[in-house]
Amino acid sequence: MIDDEDVHARHRNRWEELGVFEEIYRESRQRTVGLAMGLSAEDLARTVPACPEWTVHQLIAHLAGAASDFTTGRMEGAPSQEWTARHVAERENVPVIELLEQWNADGARVDELERIPFQLAMDVITHEADLRGVLGRERLPDAVWQPTLTWTAVRRLPEVTAKTDFGEFGDGPITLEVDGYELWRAFFGRRSRRQMESWSWSGPAPIEKISFFPPRDTDLVE
Repeated sequence: MIDDEDVHARHRNRWEELGVFEEIYRESRQRTVGLAMGLSAEDLARTVPACPEWTVHQLIAHLAGAASDFTTGRMEGAPSQEWTARHVAERENVPVIELLEQWNADGARVDELERIPFQLAMDVITHEADLRGVLGRERLPDAVWQPTLTWTAVRRLPEVTAKTDFGEFGDGPITLEVDGYELWRAFFGRRSRRQMESWSWSGPAPIEKISFFPPRDTDLVE
């Protein structure tokens, strides 16, 4: 009998061999730096609705800190809240332009590596989407999140067949009709339990299996 975890691991390794996660990370870093350059003090002080404990400045501090930690091997506790909180605390008084310069420097070192963890790539595109939301910019390009949605969904929800606006994937007995972007954001804790339960499910909704992180307490509409 074939073990699903073995299949998923081989699939993930194949993506790593093809450099998919490296490309996702590099291009998202470049877009996010472009978004953050020249932001006003007011913009940097905004609370990020998707990350209510962080401001825009603190979000950028985390992204710079994650890259720094990865290149220096300082990964103890990753990806816990304590790990991310340290990024923010250590860079509390660092101007955002310096954070972006640090991230670019460390990010260039990440780009040179043969493989990066898929978690690092997923983290950066999730936070790019968070940043776009708080700044009122257009949504993350479909070509970025759609492949990662399919990749994630078949692992998190093997009992579900998802019918989305850009196609159907999975072959489970429970059918879910949902906007693809909504499902993608939910995987990373950006939707509440109420929002996920409101989707069109044909059977018992495996809400507990959707998010890598606890669902939000309040709805987030983007």
